[in-house]
Amino acid sequence: MDIQALKKVRELDVFSLLVFKLIYETGFANFAAKELAVSAPKISRCLTSLRAMFNDELFFRRQQGLKPTPLAERLYQPICQLCDMVGQIERVTDDRLNHQQMPILHIAVSPSIITSVAIALSHLKRDVIGKVKLHSWQDDTEELIYNGELDFGIGFETQDTHGLESSSIASVTSLCVVGQSHHLFWDTATNINLDDIIQHPIVYLRCKGFNNRIDPLELYCQTHGLLIEDIECVEKLEDWYWHMLTMDCLALTICNEASVAEKIPHLRVERLPSSEFNKLNTVMPMPSYCLIERAEHYRRYSLKTKQMIIDITKSLLV
Repeated sequence: MDIQALKKVRELDVFSLLVFKLIYETGFANFAAKELAVSAPKISRCLTSLRAMFNDELFFRRQQGLKPTPLAERLYQPICQLCDMVGQIERVTDDRLNHQQMPILHIAVSPSIITSVAIALSHLKRDVIGKVKLHSWQDDTEELIYNGELDFGIGFETQDTHGLESSSIASVTSLCVVGQSHHLFWDTATNINLDDIIQHPIVYLRCKGFNNRIDPLELYCQTHGLLIEDIECVEKLEDWYWHMLTMDCLALTICNEASVAEKIPHLRVERLPSSEFNKLNTVMPMPSYCLIERAEHYRRYSLKTKQMIIDITKSLLV
């Protein structure tokens, strides 16, 4: 390597490498600014510096965005390798720091499974995963994950994950009926079926990415021309419980969440027969859960921790 080339490499910093990589991959400087959480002028200054350093335009402005020059094409792979090396150094450093003091992990979880996840996590020793703060999934959760305010989320595969990465976990394969223990339904339903359930008030928990527009039971009734007179959607888990306890509502939920409900005095739980589950699954496929996170070099948790959360969630669904 000649002296001039060595000087160019020596003057490169990690931020400049990331700016180059993001602009190359997306074609937009504004995207790089958003991804790196800096102002657009800072990206512009960095790009100007890179152009002066390599004595090349690097990117030409076109209608579809910024297009790389031949030199930028050749630089892309080596710069990616440098970014990967920096990421490895960062992970080694993070692992060392994690052994000294584990940061609190902030995880968003769909309200349909959040209680079960919390109970499963409570069984782990603190030196295994550290403290975990769960956040019920909200309308702005994807944005909070994208901005790094939340580490990752357990949501649904149907959700908008633009700019984020997702890893499939498992699908719901069974449901339970939950209601007040002295509810009239338990006396009149010899074989639990959907047609009997809809004769009573229904409450369901709104979960973004799944039933935020219509619930499977509601769609089942519409599809088969059945009348469902009283069905109510709630946003909070506690409201879901209150409706069953004080409003004589019935509800359907995944079986692990139902096992939690069963421990609450005056609530009764029974498994929905597979034939009835299949009726719902036919009109509206049950949700497939997935882990939603930022790109790898922005994560502050290990692959081991991620896999642990995936395995825990999967065990609650299968």
